[in-house]
Amino acid sequence: MTIFSRALAGALVLLAAAPAVAQDETQTFNAFAVVLANGTVVRAAEKQLVVAGNLAGPMFIETDEGPQQAGRVGCALSSKIDQASRKTSAAGACTFTAYDGATAWGEWECAGYELVGCRGTFRLTGGTGRFEGASGESTLIWRPTAYELRKQLDGMALDNASGIVLWRDFKLKGK
Repeated sequence: MTIFSRALAGALVLLAAAPAVAQDETQTFNAFAVVLANGTVVRAAEKQLVVAGNLAGPMFIETDEGPQQAGRVGCALSSKIDQASRKTSAAGACTFTAYDGATAWGEWECAGYELVGCRGTFRLTGGTGRFEGASGESTLIWRPTAYELRKQLDGMALDNASGIVLWRDFKLKGK
C-alpha cells in the first residue's frame, strides 16, 4: 500500500467517524475527549473554592472498530467546590471542531464530588457546515485526574491537569 493510499484510507476513516446528520435524522453515539485543564482557583470562603478555566484536547467518536479521532474540543467552565461536603457543581460551554472545518457548540452543567468529577447534561445549541441547524443532547461526564488536581486546588492556578470528558448517548438531530 502506498503512502498516498494509507493517507486516503485514514482520511476516509476519520470522516466516517464524525457523524454527518441528514435532515430530520437522529443519530445516537458516544464520544470522549482527553483534555488538559487550565485556569484560576480562587478561595471564596474557608471551605469553598471557585475554579474558572478551560478544557481542551482531541475528541474521539466511539465506533464498532474502536475510537476514531474526529477533531478537537474546547470548553469553558466555572466550578464551585465545597470542601466541607466535597460536593461540586460546574457549568460551561464547548465548541467542537471537526477535521472538515464543521463546528458545533453547546452548553452544559453537572454536579458531583471534588476530585471525582461530575455528571450532567450537554445541549447542542448551534453549528456550522454539516452541523448547521443541528440539535442534540447527551449525558456529560467530567473525570479529572484526581492526583494532578489535588496538588493545585489550594493554589492560584490550575495548570495542565488532565482528565477525560465523556458524552454518553448523544442524540444528534439534523435540521
